[in-house]
Amino acid sequence: MSIQRCLLIVGLLVLPILTSLGCSGENMVTLKISGTSTSEEREKISEKAKSLTDGSSNYITSYHMNNTYTVNVGPVTDVEAFVQQIDFGKVTKVEERTIYVDLDAEPDAEEPAATDPTTTDPAPMETKPMEETPMETSSE
Repeated sequence: MSIQRCLLIVGLLVLPILTSLGCSGENMVTLKISGTSTSEEREKISEKAKSLTDGSSNYITSYHMNNTYTVNVGPVTDVEAFVQQIDFGKVTKVEERTIYVDLDAEPDAEEPAATDPTTTDPAPMETKPMEETPMETSSE
């Protein structure tokens, strides 16, 4: 039996089960994580990703190629809420349901408060109204 035929049979059997669990493509997110170096690290990321899904029935697939670890996980109905819970790296980009995470990137520094004297303008510039001057008209 050819590989294509096996994949087709598996797809026909597995996809209905995944859809019934709420794990259709529309409820899945894809994490593209750069900077993973060990299988233990990837396993922890997979477990964390599963814990962020909606409900207790979840689905996950993953693979590692070159420097990128790709994890497909679901069901996830609110991508933004899912992104906010990611604490294992820095989210660098979100494209629809694909989330890019860099494990090596430094987290963004928090914005200083507006009342911080080092970031506020100590002497705001005063502005005065302009003097009114009559408009000149010329007749030719």
